[in-house]
Amino acid sequence: MMAETKTIFIIITRSFITRNILRSGALELLKKDGYRIVIFFHANSIPAYIKEEFEDDQVILVDIHPILGKIHRRFTIIGKYLLFTDTTKLLACFRESRAKRQEYKDLPKRSNLIINVRLLLLKLLSKINIAKRIFRAVDFYIFSEKNEKIKKYFNQYNPVLVFSTSIISTLDIAFMKEARQRGIKTASMQKGWDNLLNGYYRFAPDYFLVPNKISVDLGIKYQGLKRDNIYVIGMPQFDWYRKDGIIRSRADHFLNKGLDPNRALIFFGSEGIWATFDHQIAEKIYEWIINNELIRPCQLLARSHYSNVLSDVFKNLRGKEHVVVDNYRITNFLIDSWDPSISETIDFTNSIYHCDIMVNAASTLSLDAAATGRPVINILFGCSYRDGKDITIPSLYGTDHYKWVLDLEATALVYNFNQLKDKINDYLLHPEHQKNEREQLVKKLCYKVDGQSSLRLADSIKKIIDE
Repeated sequence: MMAETKTIFIIITRSFITRNILRSGALELLKKDGYRIVIFFHANSIPAYIKEEFEDDQVILVDIHPILGKIHRRFTIIGKYLLFTDTTKLLACFRESRAKRQEYKDLPKRSNLIINVRLLLLKLLSKINIAKRIFRAVDFYIFSEKNEKIKKYFNQYNPVLVFSTSIISTLDIAFMKEARQRGIKTASMQKGWDNLLNGYYRFAPDYFLVPNKISVDLGIKYQGLKRDNIYVIGMPQFDWYRKDGIIRSRADHFLNKGLDPNRALIFFGSEGIWATFDHQIAEKIYEWIINNELIRPCQLLARSHYSNVLSDVFKNLRGKEHVVVDNYRITNFLIDSWDPSISETIDFTNSIYHCDIMVNAASTLSLDAAATGRPVINILFGCSYRDGKDITIPSLYGTDHYKWVLDLEATALVYNFNQLKDKINDYLLHPEHQKNEREQLVKKLCYKVDGQSSLRLADSIKKIIDE
């Protein structure tokens, strides 16, 4: 039987991709279509809870951990200078390693000479179209990333498709290169909605799955992808908002979390190492709640970001009245150090659905809130500093993807604490403000929040294989 069964390779490098692809419905749909699935995790080992959740007679789990050579790593940096976009300009000015951002809350002063050299390289290299073709050719033929373990799995399972869930990830590209050398189809997608214009992709897959229609034209223009081979699917993680049996009553959810159903809920979502001081804004909101400075009795739900979840940035709020600090499973399995279970994902979905106001700094949570019709406040102050200077606006709000949000005027922008308090009070009285703009935001950036994105993903893969 297995000799006749078509095999799909799926590559997973982040826990939020596990949530978006494996837990949101796509995996089960592919299994129902009769495919054998081999899932490759970028890890040294696979924990027992992952095996228990996913492994069965149709699904095989493999841990694999290839590493780029030093010369190859340096070469890939060139891709960051081959696109001239608002995002790449921002990265040239504010790019820091994850380790440095975790080490320094107040980032050290960056030499103007380094920034100007980066911007000059960006402006010059991005204009040389042939450089893009050479970059991909060199990466494919010179840095072929031939890996004996990867070859072994291709020989063993003979896949009909490699499905990459993050087009910029090292493991995904290594598998797609091996597939192309063997004449096997490749399909890929962005790991999120926010990295299409972050740099020139070093590998162009045969097929590309995107979250919205705006990404189609951008993928063609900036990444050289083929229009006929791009599929618009939406955001599979947003299917949770429309799944049957997921949304509980407000009273049940609040009581389960230790919240008061009679108080308005302000959801504060951290942006992690990219906004290392945003927890202080949550603490200020809590002061207003305790001191009855808001127009209605409120309570606060604070949620950490996966990038610094181990730091417990909201520790000053834990155990206090009218505030809950969200928890989720912490693990060293994949690089993002967290892996919310299905029950925790359901809990998160209900917290978004039942909150009264969402507050964050340039986060995807703005789309989550808009998808459920909740008002959104974006913080443009006090979140990130360099050498004592507030760089919240240029470092967080200068990207192409968040400018799409700002252009639609679907969120309220606040530049100081007084404006934040006023806007919270305004939304408490008039949650319908900017309702139409939020609906347009969902339509433009989420495509459809109809519970069918995972189905569109699975159908696209099936169509690619059948072609």
